[in-house]
Amino acid sequence: MSAFPRPMIKASRFKLEPNRQQKYALARTLDVCRELYNDCLYQRKLHRTTRFEQSAQLTELKAAFPVYKNVYSQVLQQVLDRVDKSFKNFFRSGFGFPRFKGPHRFDSFTYPQSGFCLAGKQLSLSKIGNVKVRLSRELPADAVVKTCTLKRTVSGWFATLVFEYTPRPLPASDLAVGIDVGVTPFATFSDGTRIQNPRIYQNAQAELRRAQRKVSRRKKGSNRRRKTVVQLQKIHARIVSKRADFLHEHSTAVVRKYGTIVVEALNVAGMSRSTLAQQILDCSWSEFFRMLKYKAAEAGRRVEEIDPRYTSQQCSQCGFVSKDNRKTQADFACTSCGHTDNADHNAAVNILARNEPLDANVSGVTLCVV
Repeated sequence: MSAFPRPMIKASRFKLEPNRQQKYALARTLDVCRELYNDCLYQRKLHRTTRFEQSAQLTELKAAFPVYKNVYSQVLQQVLDRVDKSFKNFFRSGFGFPRFKGPHRFDSFTYPQSGFCLAGKQLSLSKIGNVKVRLSRELPADAVVKTCTLKRTVSGWFATLVFEYTPRPLPASDLAVGIDVGVTPFATFSDGTRIQNPRIYQNAQAELRRAQRKVSRRKKGSNRRRKTVVQLQKIHARIVSKRADFLHEHSTAVVRKYGTIVVEALNVAGMSRSTLAQQILDCSWSEFFRMLKYKAAEAGRRVEEIDPRYTSQQCSQCGFVSKDNRKTQADFACTSCGHTDNADHNAAVNILARNEPLDANVSGVTLCVV
């Protein structure tokens, strides 16, 4: 590990608490940006114009429509970048032609370089004012904020700050762990520790069904249906928030304890097409692995991915591989040496052992304590 960590880019999201006037200004800015997006998209569909030509025409647009003067200039320029990026993505991929944005399909705008400043618990936004921000966590002392994105959600307004900073690695750790993920226990460690699956989406099914029935009974286009849809969206937002809290809590604990973390290189997208698709998606394994990787990089830890083939069928004691070793979903019994173990723990030990040639401080099937 280098003695001088390289700067990293990180994003943090904070809840805003705007007053009535600021809510109106935020909503007005969002509407203006959406109209500009649709106008630029319509122009590019009719004429072979470029991003730079539209940028030059923006000054004339401001003179013709004074409402654009109420929005910070770089925010408008960033909208042009979004239109240009959508076309580039279409030409590169060949599908997903850019489409017009309705009121519920355009929910954010960005200050790409300047026009904003975070001072204490106040976020100063050009053309909007000083908005109170709920700082759930402090930014690093040397953080240099690069961009600020304002987003409207069913739970209110949020600000996402992208900043550059120099991470401070955690004290070195010689501990190593293998992690086997599943749907019954969420994760099993090579020392036998288990993280139970909270089944957040499954436990919210009764509440979701009640809310969805209310939506189906309301007349389309009515105010009552709109309010009921908002209630349904809030339930889904709580599910997302609970799942994120769960993943952050346990990924942070793993990174703080272990110097080397070994996981399987799973094809989660392919596994999500199986009969256990709902349970797999509720677990969010990919998001858990993503959190482990970026938090490990920040803390000076190491995350290794190994080939997942036969980790659940291989005996952790003698190495014999057979599908008959897996008696049930939870039980493992080697047909060669007779070794018995919990199937998930046996797999976790195999996951750790497959990375051992890269670890000078690990030998045999040594288990590490959390």
